[in-house]
Amino acid sequence: MANLKVAAIGCSLADYLYTDVDFSSEAFKKYSSLKEGDGGLNPGHLVFAEDLEKFSGEDFELILNNIVAGKPFTAFNLGGPAIVALINAAQILSNESIEFEFYGALGEDETADRILQIIAKTPVNTENHLNTSGRSPFTDVLSDPAYHNGKGERTFINNIGSCWDYTPKMVGDSFYDADVLFFGATALVPGIHDNLTDMMKRGKERGCINIVTTVFDFRNEKNNPGQRWPLGDSDEAYAQTDLLIVDWDEAMKLSGKDNLEDAVAFFINKGLKSFFITHGAHDFYVWSNGEFFKKQELQAFPISSAVDDELDTHPEKRGDTTGCGDNFAGGVLTSIASQMNNGVKPGQLEISDTCAWAAASGGFACFCIGGTFHEENSGQKRSLVEPFYNAYFDQVAVK
Repeated sequence: MANLKVAAIGCSLADYLYTDVDFSSEAFKKYSSLKEGDGGLNPGHLVFAEDLEKFSGEDFELILNNIVAGKPFTAFNLGGPAIVALINAAQILSNESIEFEFYGALGEDETADRILQIIAKTPVNTENHLNTSGRSPFTDVLSDPAYHNGKGERTFINNIGSCWDYTPKMVGDSFYDADVLFFGATALVPGIHDNLTDMMKRGKERGCINIVTTVFDFRNEKNNPGQRWPLGDSDEAYAQTDLLIVDWDEAMKLSGKDNLEDAVAFFINKGLKSFFITHGAHDFYVWSNGEFFKKQELQAFPISSAVDDELDTHPEKRGDTTGCGDNFAGGVLTSIASQMNNGVKPGQLEISDTCAWAAASGGFACFCIGGTFHEENSGQKRSLVEPFYNAYFDQVAVK
């Protein structure tokens, strides 16, 4: 029997982390958004560097220097929703016969070398991670640990770089040989995002499972301020999606609604088979029509209380919240890949197991600076995350 294969496509980038930025400061307020899609900073959201320059009329290096008061970045790590989620699943499942492959683009520069050096120490295969002309993608992550009453929040300034040039023609047929296709926040890779429906249709023709995660779609917000976003290039993508993982703000933007009930009705009417809607430090919501996971009525699940307890007891272990959402999605992928690898068929997948791995993985990211955990040995991340996974079942049982 051939090994289960998971292929992820999206952005891998350099995260330059600034971990003590005050979002209430005059410097931050100077560059804060006045209306949606105008190119200004907005806590919890992503903006492109070139749009921030247009918004402020200043050079990006000057903007950044003003916001961080000339301080150097606190840490460098590998970022990007697709690669971070894939690495989380690959590290936790390193003891299982599952292949994890990443498809994306980098430039030909020192940043690309640093990114590839980090990935080389993980179980992820990068032979389809191409080098193209241009600068490798990077994000400056501004983190305010005091925001949300001490829960923390981040603001992301992204430079797409070489990902502008990455298109489906560069992906190759091998991508569709996978059992699971993971389209990770493709709004950061415009050439892929604008062909999402066709790529997922092709995956379905090959018998693949399609999982989609989202990110704040600043291109659509800028081009059509206040209007509903399409999923990739068209609403047809929903019917091709087995699972959508989306945060609260993105759920409202994609549905064009302003409340959970109406957003859920929109997704269901568009033919979506299942979804997870996250909401930061609040409960997340899950639903399935029974075609991918077992049938699940809309239900709220809590985040990991064991993680909160650990952070309260040992505040010195606190990292930042960068990558929590990406690792949450990686936890979802962990459960699905493991269940399928052990013979569970679509329609019989246990959503409770998926919630446990998601909550544990997303919560564990709070102990790290940046989204990618650097293992000292194979199996280390599983040994650290699994206790939170196990504790989650007790937490949900007594909720």
